[in-house]
Amino acid sequence: MMNNDARSAILDRYNITRSDFLGSGMEAEVYALSDHKVLKVYNHMSDLNKQWSLKEFYAGIHSDGLSYELPYIYDVFLENGIVVTIEKRIEGSNMQSLLSDLSFNEQSTMLEIYLKAHLDLQQIKGKSTIKRFVLFDEPSLSPIKIDNWYDVLKEKIRQKQPGLKPYFKKDVPDYEAKVNDLMKILSKGYKGEHSLIHGDFFPGNLLMNTNSQVTGLIDFGWMTMYGDPLFDIAIGWICFDMYDELNSNIRDRYLNIILSTLGEGARKDLYFYVLVYSFITANFYSEDCSDGHYRWCVENINNNTYWNAV
Repeated sequence: MMNNDARSAILDRYNITRSDFLGSGMEAEVYALSDHKVLKVYNHMSDLNKQWSLKEFYAGIHSDGLSYELPYIYDVFLENGIVVTIEKRIEGSNMQSLLSDLSFNEQSTMLEIYLKAHLDLQQIKGKSTIKRFVLFDEPSLSPIKIDNWYDVLKEKIRQKQPGLKPYFKKDVPDYEAKVNDLMKILSKGYKGEHSLIHGDFFPGNLLMNTNSQVTGLIDFGWMTMYGDPLFDIAIGWICFDMYDELNSNIRDRYLNIILSTLGEGARKDLYFYVLVYSFITANFYSEDCSDGHYRWCVENINNNTYWNAV
């Protein structure tokens, strides 16, 4: 939890009032600092090392030709025990907040815009500051020989299983056989094209203006990697209206748009990466697997359509 007195002292120092509040995410509250900058006040889920890594990463991205903006961090510091950053301000509202007011046809147009923004990200080909296929040099991966992007996914799954096994054995039929199947596929290694993977590409992280133009992509982080762009497409698909709150069959409609654009051959990889993502993130938000995200991951893992394809 964030200390309210410490936060208030930070906001007072920069003459920020509650009217300057722009929004909040899992890690930080965001305030307008000027027309071109924001102040982000982080909670316990972030730390200085992470923000310095992001600062270096954003500064190293070569995004010439990209149709929208990416984040940029001007400064990172610790004040009153709280991590604070000053970052570039990107105008726009997140796509998630716009969807419920759209008609069926307007939603379909938005899905096409969403996919184009996703595909545009692949223009960034250089690894920038990403080391060994991941943005953050995770200590847990250090002893492991990482020669291939699939090695990263395989190791992330392996590390997660001790904590997940008691829950998956109860909720996932043939759990161990399914884990082994994924690990066998990943052991073959990845041989395709590489590009930047955002890792959390969903409507809440895509900013748009009033003309339905994408203005920015925010919140790169722990799942940011360098590998198969279809991994990112899969996450963007499966996380779009992930709980069917819009009640408009969004995921099936978006899958059809993806496959009509990329070809039917992409379906197998999309399903495969949804399974991998679900195994990796099932206890991401709740160590005791008591939240909706865990149940959503279990639903994906128990989807026979995905397994039959891979």
